[in-house]
Amino acid sequence: KDVSGEFPLVYNCQDVETGWYQWWEDNGFFRPEVCPERGDVYSTVLPPPNITGDLHLGHALTVTIQDTLARWHRMCGHRVCWVPGIDHAGIATQALLERVQLSPGSNFRDARSRDDRMKMAHEWRKQKQNNIEKQLKRLGGSLDFSRTRFTMDEKMTAAVKEAFVRLFDKGLIYRDKKIVNWSYSLRTTISDMEVKHVDIPPGGDIAVPDCTHKIEVGYLERILYPVDNTEVEVCTTRLESTLADTALAVHPQDSRYTCLVGRVAVHPITGRRLPIIADSAVDRDFGTGVLKLTPGHCKLDNVLAQKHNIPVVECFDENGRVMQNFSDFAKSTRWEAREMLRSRLSDLGFYRGRQAHGLTLPVCTRSGDILDSRLHPQFFLRCSHMAQRALEAATSGSLEFVPEYFKKVWVEWLSRPEDWCISRQLWWGHQIPAYRVLNSLEEMWVSGRDIDEATARAAQQLGIAEKEVCLEQDKDVLDTWFSSALFPFSVFDWPEQTESLRAYYPLSLMETGHDILFFWVAHMVMLGHELTGQLPFRKILLHGLIRDSQGRKMSKSLGNVIDPLHVIEGAPLKELHEICEKMEEQGYLTKDELYSTIQCQRKMFPQGIPQCGADSLRMALLSRGVKAENIAFSINDAVRHLRFCNKVWQAVRFFLSAAEKCSEASEGTLIFDIGNISQVNLSTIDRWILSCLAYTVGSCNEHLEHGDLHQYVSSAQQFFVQKFCDVYLESVKPTVWSSDRKHLIPTCNVMAIVVQTAIRLLAPVTPHLAEELHQRLAVRFRVLHPQSICVTPYPEPQQWQQWKNAELVHDVARVLEVVSSLRSVKKSCGVNRPTAYVVVKEDGDKAKLEELSPTVQHLSWMGDLQVVAYPDWNGPPAEGTWSPATVNSSIDIYVETDIAKLREVTSERIRRLAAKLHKLEAKVSNQQYIKRMSKVEKEKHEQEMSELRLELEKLQGQKLEMQGGHNLICTLYSPLQ
Repeated sequence: KDVSGEFPLVYNCQDVETGWYQWWEDNGFFRPEVCPERGDVYSTVLPPPNITGDLHLGHALTVTIQDTLARWHRMCGHRVCWVPGIDHAGIATQALLERVQLSPGSNFRDARSRDDRMKMAHEWRKQKQNNIEKQLKRLGGSLDFSRTRFTMDEKMTAAVKEAFVRLFDKGLIYRDKKIVNWSYSLRTTISDMEVKHVDIPPGGDIAVPDCTHKIEVGYLERILYPVDNTEVEVCTTRLESTLADTALAVHPQDSRYTCLVGRVAVHPITGRRLPIIADSAVDRDFGTGVLKLTPGHCKLDNVLAQKHNIPVVECFDENGRVMQNFSDFAKSTRWEAREMLRSRLSDLGFYRGRQAHGLTLPVCTRSGDILDSRLHPQFFLRCSHMAQRALEAATSGSLEFVPEYFKKVWVEWLSRPEDWCISRQLWWGHQIPAYRVLNSLEEMWVSGRDIDEATARAAQQLGIAEKEVCLEQDKDVLDTWFSSALFPFSVFDWPEQTESLRAYYPLSLMETGHDILFFWVAHMVMLGHELTGQLPFRKILLHGLIRDSQGRKMSKSLGNVIDPLHVIEGAPLKELHEICEKMEEQGYLTKDELYSTIQCQRKMFPQGIPQCGADSLRMALLSRGVKAENIAFSINDAVRHLRFCNKVWQAVRFFLSAAEKCSEASEGTLIFDIGNISQVNLSTIDRWILSCLAYTVGSCNEHLEHGDLHQYVSSAQQFFVQKFCDVYLESVKPTVWSSDRKHLIPTCNVMAIVVQTAIRLLAPVTPHLAEELHQRLAVRFRVLHPQSICVTPYPEPQQWQQWKNAELVHDVARVLEVVSSLRSVKKSCGVNRPTAYVVVKEDGDKAKLEELSPTVQHLSWMGDLQVVAYPDWNGPPAEGTWSPATVNSSIDIYVETDIAKLREVTSERIRRLAAKLHKLEAKVSNQQYIKRMSKVEKEKHEQEMSELRLELEKLQGQKLEMQGGHNLICTLYSPLQ
């Protein structure tokens, strides 16, 4: 990229960010080999985004956090290996493909064989993977894309088979028929990760797939069960599952039903005999206190059934239709069966009506279907011993958690592990490497990396020849989280003992969102230790979840999802709508989601999304506490950081304009290295800014080390804006503008050091801006910088240690207090360049203020400034009007004031505040307001009115004082009174 031209007047994020990423990649700056072999290793992996869609702000946050840390380590001379990957996302991908590709005109429906479907899916996958990689690059992620892994590529598949076979051989993987989460719409078991718990209000309903009307679910239905010569009433929210009831249960201490325990009820429809048992797990406050047990379709009921030796009956098949043995209801859907049962029970006199009742429903996030529990043969992974090792790793300190709070959560969760259902009834995914032996008298399964190995194993176990063995591979696939759990070592070609595996495993850090701590991180730790004998990483950094500016979760249903590329590149409102409409046409959004999104976009972005650039977005994402549980994001944050990038740009431009007047700059002898400058000939303000920078270098490194990225961003920004730009550059402007070149040389040297150091400090979070300025400075001053900012050494605290001067920083801070007070009073004094007196009570303060009085005068925009010792002070000149203010206990100020102008300003302020108070008083006296507003809102308004009345009282007093002809006016704008 050619940066030899004239330095642009304004910062343009698009121009600055164009071209650098390709250049970085072409030069291999993101490969570990770019740093010396003797350097420390920093290795990590990007949590593989699902292949199903484009990256969202949650992905952008992960990329930004990981990239900031990777770039910092790279600049520290470490060999950084950051591996990207793409997850095949089994259920999500299959659901999407079948929804999108089964649209009219699609040939996906004609792909009958599994191989054909897989081939077509892989073609679609390649296109999506390319899009995701482009997005990662546009975000500036310094990933080594030569190592990119897709979780279903050849080597990853080999790793999955190897892991399964080893675990199967150890007896850790077994097959059993257990209760699992079941989606009738997708016809598969699903993990808890795919379950969304939806709160339904009393009398509420919900839309479900393949149903033309909403289903009423917010009700308790009351049914009578005959017991000898009486009846017992039972309440249920799942009338449709009644066909599979096998018992009734009550609480052992519920005196209402003590006489029923041990007796037998009769099912009002099937005639099945239902034993009545007592168990403390029964909630006696729910309904009538009598629980119907349906162990074939409820996990809790199944546990009670096993405990009390209750038989298990199923009534729904894998499609959610009633089974054939219930002849009167056979083949009906759950919802049809519900209506039929209500009618039949009513006819028989066993239905006692229903009542509105709120409840929480498990809903499939992929299909929107109401989930059920059902018995199904599956493969499971025993987790107890692995969980115990993972727990001990945390308690022993071998595994570090940031924030540490999650260590407690980890221990609590792993203290009660459950076996993991690892099979899914899908065609997209890793087909389970387990084979059923068809010619075995009993059900028998063997595992194998291929069918030949499985055949040999079966033959050996049966004691027959291999040619006599007849096998059938399980058609199911493995849970996506199984292959993802192998990611930290499978990316380095495990089980092969490659150089990369030896060099970069275990990982230095695992960084991800806290929402997948157990779905992914825990499984990685358990399987990593079990299969490799080592913890897969030493440290876990967990970030919060991105929310919108109102604190709401970003979702398609709310329509508040923000595409990070729209923030980077900008998007007019019309374009945002058109993109969403196209997504709806392609099946990626439902009609309801499209409507919600368009409405939300109109409200959130009435003018569209402004172009902010990747660096501004990155800073905005890190500026909030990334370790917090939730992270609110607003477009305004990105716009604010865009202004900061422009501030950096303008500061460098000012430095360049100053350097043009300095012969050392043209000769290439300006000092850019802190190690080459002496404190001799430096002014107090020069030494102060370098001291501030020394502390900032230390804090930036410390915050990056501990993962406190919001504090890192804040430290760098505060130094650059509040100290360098607002104070130092403003202070040296008289020197730069002066014809005296004697003081310009040290000033330019200090600016050169600060500019190049600040650029390096910011480089991990604003890589494009840093590279642009790094290259422009190298060309302009013929400095032998490293080839790229990517491999430029990060400022080290020890290099700056000698420049730390706490006393100097404290002294200048007191001087800047005076500047702040003078500016505050000047706002209302009515004089453009007023005269000011600074009265000090301590000799030390007087000396410091006198030394820096030109700086104070310039920064506070005073026409003249006099520093006076308190014993010598007899008050300001009597012929003028003065506004006094107290800076602190030892410093007072007096600022020249135009009484007429002050009176005018005060009157206008009284008018505006009185109008505001009147409006609030009218609002709180309104009857509708009194009815609607909460107690908190009313208290807030009362407090606001009280503050307005107090301020008005002060202003009225000030106005009277002005009319009295005094020459000392205590303005309301004085900072400390």
